[in-house]
Amino acid sequence: MELSAKFTKRALLPLGLLIFAWCFVLFPNASREVISRVPRVKFEFPQQPRSPFNETKVALLIEGRPLPHLTPLLLHYMSVVPPDWRFKFFGSEEAVQRLNRSHVVRAHINDGKLDIGELPEGLSMKGQEATSRTFTNLTFYRDVLYPAEFLLVFQTDAMICANSKQNLDDWLEFDWVGASWNTGDRFGGNGGLSIRRVSRILKVLENQIRIHNTEPEDVWLTQRLGLLPGAHLANGTEQQKFSAEMLFSERPMGFHTGNGGEWLHGGVWGTPELRENMWEYCPEIKMMLPMDAERFIDTSKCPQKGNWKRDTSENLPGVFLSR
Repeated sequence: MELSAKFTKRALLPLGLLIFAWCFVLFPNASREVISRVPRVKFEFPQQPRSPFNETKVALLIEGRPLPHLTPLLLHYMSVVPPDWRFKFFGSEEAVQRLNRSHVVRAHINDGKLDIGELPEGLSMKGQEATSRTFTNLTFYRDVLYPAEFLLVFQTDAMICANSKQNLDDWLEFDWVGASWNTGDRFGGNGGLSIRRVSRILKVLENQIRIHNTEPEDVWLTQRLGLLPGAHLANGTEQQKFSAEMLFSERPMGFHTGNGGEWLHGGVWGTPELRENMWEYCPEIKMMLPMDAERFIDTSKCPQKGNWKRDTSENLPGVFLSR
């Protein structure tokens, strides 16, 4: 009896579905009316998923030399810059190949955070004059870097410190921020580690052309940016908190040296106490300073003044201001 009841219940379901289907065949008009009353749900998906990165914020490194610390330097910046920033690297074929050896670098390329490639034809970074021509080139800002609005320029002799309590985005209110040249300056600042507002630079370059072999690009641009209506550039005192190059700052967000880490200005690096303090606060500078810790802090242990590099086989001169 119990078995018969279970069989009857199981048979009712397919029988009901069959009768329901025949109703659609025998009474099509009624079927359409019933279907029209069923709520409809529509799903729309974008053709491409939304990127987690802000394409108007671009951190830029241009380096033609396949330096040994190129990959760790780039990855360090990607770890300390706010996560919504995108990165662009332009370099020689050799430099691009060096970066491509890194699994982590390729992962960032695949997820859309990093673009790497050779510098477009007609642009160069071989020497100060070539660098100035590139960074005062209208096409470079308008087309190559599009759609960047906030541009972080950093070189291989510049560093942002992970121990800094500052946030890079806090400086985006300014049209230009760099390492201060003089505390009394109304505007200006070294471009080796700098934030630039692209739309304001375009206003300059659309109306003026830099004459070759004149002022460096950062001097030339800031002199003109500061004269634009509504200009808002960080002054010399404000920039001390952003980056230290020639002037001492207790806890800057970063440092810029010069000539690949060979030029160290006495105001920032000129005593063992200063160097030891910076070594502890920003240990990442080890990547850009070609020397070991012992000789960096106490230059008296160097065999000779121009021989403080870790690798002295190249016989490159070092400039180290100390007392």
